Amino acid sequence: MQSDAHLHLPALAQKEAGFFLHLPDPDWRAAVVSHDQEEFETSLALGKLFSGCVQGFGIHPQGLREDSRDFLANLVDERLIAFIGEAGFEFFGDRPEWIRNEENVKRQREFFEFQLALAIEARLPLLVHSRKATDILLGYAPTLRRLPSLIFHGWPGRIHDAKAFLSKGVNAFFSFGTPLLRQAAHGLECCKALPADRILSETDAPWQPPRGCGWTRLDHIIPISRLIASVRGLPPEEMENLLRANFNTAFRLED
Repeated sequence: MQSDAHLHLPALAQKEAGFFLHLPDPDWRAAVVSHDQEEFETSLALGKLFSGCVQGFGIHPQGLREDSRDFLANLVDERLIAFIGEAGFEFFGDRPEWIRNEENVKRQREFFEFQLALAIEARLPLLVHSRKATDILLGYAPTLRRLPSLIFHGWPGRIHDAKAFLSKGVNAFFSFGTPLLRQAAHGLECCKALPADRILSETDAPWQPPRGCGWTRLDHIIPISRLIASVRGLPPEEMENLLRANFNTAFRLED
């Protein structure tokens, strides 16, 4: 009963034509993200091959496109997506538009606030990408409280940051992926210390591959969920059931 809170089907299909041969189990469930119209249409077609896929669309902070605003608004109006995302902030700084300065912060805020308002109005979960911007997002806490759920893809923060969102009344969930397999200390710390009902598992397939792999496969969710189970001192099956329950709650699904 594996649950993947974040992956990219079209990019995975380009990396691995037979990606569907690596489904982790028959009861697999996944949240699939897209960031432009072509990617969404391909993702929608691929997702129809699997009963467990839920589709989302967001204006990624690494590629802010004005034409995506109307497209996203139409998807929301027509109820064609189950969540908005990934939205958020990118200040890793390896491109000029990602350096954290006043101009870039202002532009990224505009797109984030547009998507945040849509999610609140439509009562949709918001899936967030955040690099070097936890403090900015925390400043939105009074508004984030109005979301049905806030899902942090590849949670980048420390345990005190995560607890700060929860203490401010944000219905936040924190997703962990392949960095755990590289023994990411902050991620392991959070997996151990977070409330059990706030943890999600993800692959981000095909991105962020484990060491020695060319890309991340769908079945890499298995060692991820097992490592989370080990950190929390739970049997793997019990952790899988818990991760599924959290997935359903975060994405507002019926089991």
